Amino acid sequence: MKQKITIVKRNERGIPVFRYTGEILQSTKKGLLISAVFGLPQVNLRVAALLPGDLFEEYYFYDKWFNIYQVHAGNTERIKVWYCNICRPMQYLDDRIEFDDLALDLLITPNGRQYILDRDEFCALKISRKEIRLALEGLREVQAFFKENSVPQPGMFL
Repeated sequence: MKQKITIVKRNERGIPVFRYTGEILQSTKKGLLISAVFGLPQVNLRVAALLPGDLFEEYYFYDKWFNIYQVHAGNTERIKVWYCNICRPMQYLDDRIEFDDLALDLLITPNGRQYILDRDEFCALKISRKEIRLALEGLREVQAFFKENSVPQPGMFL
């Protein structure tokens, strides 16, 4: 039986802004793989629309300044986009994951095109210079990963 888990997205000040449930698919020393179904109304991104019922395979890391959502079209194998939140490393607390979103996002299309979103919101955050540096290093790390692995295979992240 898969373990249910709650995912809590917080803002840069640690205040919860969104909460939903998923299931743990895999747990390693690097992090967790969660399966969740998108339950919000349609969200239009620059390159794809997130629709109710889309399957998200979400990778959370203990020591990385990003997480990665592999977004599928409904409950199919077809990948619409990879959505990467630049964030503080996640905290795993038995029945939930919490992470502090730092506004900056990276989208990667199945053909490898990359789009950075919300730069202005990131620049407006009141975070330390150290955290700005770590967040930008996280962005560069995830960008480099997708340049080297244009079509990531399941399990490559963990």
